[in-house]
Amino acid sequence: MSADERTRALADRLARVEWLDDDERAPSRARLMSEYLRRAALWAQWLDAARSWPFFDVAQLAAPGTRADPELVREVYAQVAARGANHLDRRLCEYALHFAAAQPGSELPDPFAPLVELFERGGQFQQEAGLVYFGSMGVKLGSFADHLNAEPFDIAPAALDALDAAWQARREEMRRRVRAGRPQQGG
Repeated sequence: MSADERTRALADRLARVEWLDDDERAPSRARLMSEYLRRAALWAQWLDAARSWPFFDVAQLAAPGTRADPELVREVYAQVAARGANHLDRRLCEYALHFAAAQPGSELPDPFAPLVELFERGGQFQQEAGLVYFGSMGVKLGSFADHLNAEPFDIAPAALDALDAAWQARREEMRRRVRAGRPQQGG
């Protein structure tokens, strides 16, 4: 697949995202964010850019002369803005497009793949006071070193769906207990 085809395919995926902060899939989105933070730390280390971590334009540092088509970037930026993406999410979409165009030569995993899937599973996220929030659930931003040394997360669709299903089952059990007038037991 050529750089233009990769970039266009990613642009099409981003254009379909519903930019609502959907907490129905908060656990899988939290795992995807954790994996993004880990991958971004690996890239930041490789690029000697720890000060830029966590949300940075990897392609600008790894392949400075290669950028996505500016017209395509403007188009995607406008589309996701019109659909409700916040400023950080719009910038991350731009960075992902540039990365898709550049495909920097490294054995490191694509840092933006988990973020794109996170967006597809429920839209935007919020960052505040050292946490990244997905509805009522948050992930500690932590330090560069925390994520650099983390083990890879299983982000296969089946594993992510299982996380969300378990979360939904716990939420439903809590609702059932509240309706029955019994306090929650065991956590």
